[in-house]
Amino acid sequence: MQRLAYVRYLYREGVEESRRPTPLRSRAITSFHDAVENFIGLVAQQLGVELKKNTEFLGYWEAVKPFELPKKEQMRRLNDVRVALKHNGTFPSEHQIEQAREALADFFTTVTPKVFDVDFDAVDMVDLLTQPETARLVREAQTHADAGDYPMAMAGLVLAFDALLDHYATGDRSAGESPFRFGARLYRSDVVQIPGAGNSQINPKLKKLGQFAMDAQDALRVISLGIDYPSLARFRVMSPPVYGYADGSQRFVNLPSVRTLSADDYDWARHFIIESGLRASRADEIRGMQERAHELNWNPKTLFGERSWTGPVEPTPYEEVSVFEDETLDP
Repeated sequence: MQRLAYVRYLYREGVEESRRPTPLRSRAITSFHDAVENFIGLVAQQLGVELKKNTEFLGYWEAVKPFELPKKEQMRRLNDVRVALKHNGTFPSEHQIEQAREALADFFTTVTPKVFDVDFDAVDMVDLLTQPETARLVREAQTHADAGDYPMAMAGLVLAFDALLDHYATGDRSAGESPFRFGARLYRSDVVQIPGAGNSQINPKLKKLGQFAMDAQDALRVISLGIDYPSLARFRVMSPPVYGYADGSQRFVNLPSVRTLSADDYDWARHFIIESGLRASRADEIRGMQERAHELNWNPKTLFGERSWTGPVEPTPYEEVSVFEDETLDP
């Protein structure tokens, strides 16, 4: 299921790339091609077919027989477009990209249930996430989307993204402060006041400073995890802000713009959360290194010694000796 989820991720990545302006949308062809190759390799493994290393792209259709892979002619066109792009620098037209997208959608939805006994749309990319709380909230949001309540589903995705940032900002605190924390979490309820200062003069400036600090902290956490910031800006614009309250509830204002959220809006936002989680997962290794270092350094039996920096290592003295002058050498 994880490998199928990865195929679907590559396909969705191609769909997103296809919406970019020319010539950036050309990258969609590469993602589509990668998705097909990964998928056919998985199909062959499921059917017990061994693919030769030198099998060419269109040779897969013969290699997996007696199973009949469909869309061979459409995939030939996809491969021709990819070759033209990769080797000749010829950008695909918008029509060619759309043809490829439609062919892949039909190809995956036709073959997946026949080989894997599951619908392609049912393959959940959330299985690729390594952040448990984010994955849980994404799954819960999907239940609202399935019921057609897209404002509530989007609110769940907002909480999922916040959980993603908190996952790396906090982590295992016993191992030390996370390098992705950038200070204690700031909230809008954090009001900076100076005792005895005139509120009419100082509070507006402190409010601006506090707002900047919150925005800057979020931006630093996002950028440090490799998450695409322009995509986050789009996500923030289209999704409802969700606020936590003292009674433990989490609420959002059901504005007209929120009520007009569509299935396509939700689908894009869900893909953004999953992609952000995959990008951020590179930090898992760093946090793991930090925890292992803590295990080695915590509660030592003897005190750590100190060493002073000595500069570069001095070369070992070297003296040339002639074999004719050294009497210790055997003749």
